[in-house]
Amino acid sequence: MQTQFHHALLQTQLEIQEQTLKTISEEIHDNIGQILSLAKLNLNTFPDNLDTEVQTKVNDTKQLVSKAINDLRDLSRSMHGDKINELGLEAAVTNELKIIQNTGQFQTQVSSTGKQYKLEPQKQMVVFRMVQESLNNAIKHSKAKKIIVKFLYGPGRFGLTISDDGIGFNAAGLQSSETGIGLKSMQNRAALIGARFSVYSTHETGTQINIELPVQEQP
Repeated sequence: MQTQFHHALLQTQLEIQEQTLKTISEEIHDNIGQILSLAKLNLNTFPDNLDTEVQTKVNDTKQLVSKAINDLRDLSRSMHGDKINELGLEAAVTNELKIIQNTGQFQTQVSSTGKQYKLEPQKQMVVFRMVQESLNNAIKHSKAKKIIVKFLYGPGRFGLTISDDGIGFNAAGLQSSETGIGLKSMQNRAALIGARFSVYSTHETGTQINIELPVQEQP
């Protein structure tokens, strides 16, 4: 009974988190995105006979606003569960890596083995949030230069690996640090969908996170 209660409580927490992220995503798209689009339209109304210095500043500002619009669109998509399920897990993760690479601070790479198939929508969403948490840890703590994500589509088993070339950490010694909390969250999510979650990390080789999930292929 206690296990069932814990499972139900975790499920409710995840549903609340997803609804909150969906609301924020829609707010970004509908309000902030619209304001930036209007700002870009206003910039386009500037006359073409401006002096060279001012024209250069206007053009640079247009490019910055366009980049902000695109970045916000990608961010909004990564937060909205329905859009993630529409994209599919691999495309959604590839989009996350694109956002990271666009910062200019990291090299990213994605690869897959086996014939691609879909996961059940809830499991797909949980795995995606685990990937996001892994990437967030790599960005904040690892001091990595390269992040690699690999997909394995096996018969009856789905696998995903996130690795970086950062400084690594002592996974067994983590208790209350931010990274430890993130790993605990991923462990809870993995348990919710019956996935196997493991972490390997050393100071010499960086960190590797593995997610394995028994699956029934979806059409």
